[in-house]
Amino acid sequence: MIATPRELLDTSIAQLQTLTAFLGDQLGDRAVESKSSAAPEILACQEILVSLGALIEKVQAAGQLRSVCFRSEQVRSLSSRFSPPW
Repeated sequence: MIATPRELLDTSIAQLQTLTAFLGDQLGDRAVESKSSAAPEILACQEILVSLGALIEKVQAAGQLRSVCFRSEQVRSLSSRFSPPW
């Protein structure tokens, strides 16, 4: 079964959110460490966490914008079919 583009987008966002939650949980235990003493791997994971958050927001906004544009196009198409010819 092939997923629709919307299903693929929603699934991808959900998986990114799951990864973000996992990283957040794992890094939460290390929050007591100061940044200066954090291992490079921890800093890299924190950077991934921040980047994932930004990516999720960007993709969600793009998906919502696309959905709004698609609905607007549908309304425009329907209104042109049923509007008087003058």
